[in-house]
Amino acid sequence: MKPNKERLISTFISLAEIPSPSLKEGKVAKLVIKELKKYSSQYFIDKAAEKTGGEIGNLIVKIDGDNNLKPFLLSAHLDTVAVNKSIKTRATPRAIYSDGSTILGADCKAGIAIIIETIKILKEKKISHPPLELVFTISEENALLGAKNLDFSVIKAKTGLIFDNEQPFENIILKAPAAVGFEVKVMGKAAHSGVAPEDGVSAIKTAAYAISKMKLGRIDSETTANVGFIQGGEGINIVPSLSFFEGEIRSKKTEKIKRIEKHFKKCLENSTLMCKGKIKPSFEFNSSLKFPDLDINEKHYIPILLSKTMGEMGFKAKFSSSGGGTDANIFNSKGIITPILSTGMRKVHTNEEYLDLKDFFNCSDLALRIISKLKEIKNARK
Repeated sequence: MKPNKERLISTFISLAEIPSPSLKEGKVAKLVIKELKKYSSQYFIDKAAEKTGGEIGNLIVKIDGDNNLKPFLLSAHLDTVAVNKSIKTRATPRAIYSDGSTILGADCKAGIAIIIETIKILKEKKISHPPLELVFTISEENALLGAKNLDFSVIKAKTGLIFDNEQPFENIILKAPAAVGFEVKVMGKAAHSGVAPEDGVSAIKTAAYAISKMKLGRIDSETTANVGFIQGGEGINIVPSLSFFEGEIRSKKTEKIKRIEKHFKKCLENSTLMCKGKIKPSFEFNSSLKFPDLDINEKHYIPILLSKTMGEMGFKAKFSSSGGGTDANIFNSKGIITPILSTGMRKVHTNEEYLDLKDFFNCSDLALRIISKLKEIKNARK
């Protein structure tokens, strides 16, 4: 019971060479359906596109299995980061690359290929397995929009695996931070910068001073903060009356996010007080949860099974954490336990991205082993 390596590579290349930036996943979804329709007639697209503005919703495929076992979920996302030209792949005995002018798209096409190969082997070899729910989400790279708008009413599984991890193969991600996005509007007073600058209050200066005092970057081992966007002003001869900036705070602990938000507001308050004129600048600070944290107990039977199975393969599993969010954050918040497996993708989101074939094959092997072992696990039975 081993994955077909040549077919696995071929499937991946076919997927990777279809550009599928967020909200434009239609063509790659059609290929996934083509690959899987032989094994299931239960596939449909949910209505996430209506809420995201994309060309297609999340793709959900159900594979019949042993009904004495609880349904099990396998998931990867259809989209990649932005790409505006065709993707050309280059294969070597150890890795697959793009031609260097674009991303490769191993994030997350490697995961999709592994799921497709898993189904093919299970059916070809007639391996007993639970009913499987395959979830291919859209717009994961765009703040997990696909998973946030997934029709969870059709998902019965409470456990599963997500294939979206660029760490070494042995690393199984069980923890990831929550993320809060914030938007700040700073209001000053316009004036002619050459004729009467003293009559104006610079919103840009106020915002810049506040940002210069904010703790940004790595705050501690589980907390980061960033200002990623700023704008303002109407002309070089006008004291700017408005300035806007946006950013995010990430942490594995909610109280730390709240503490950083309080600190940011204090920086803004102090900055408004720096103005010596009669008119003081003001600000509005708004924040919202982008995605919740991921926190899977190491003693849950799925991590234990993963660790044991990796040991049988000659590897020592390492329960890991990530600084990024994935669909697992959303699934976990819905009560679906989904550790994140490494697929061999490396240097993602860059034109240097590549797929390490050794880890790619090992991940496919691991997925097959786990699914075939579920019938032996008491907690996996109804």
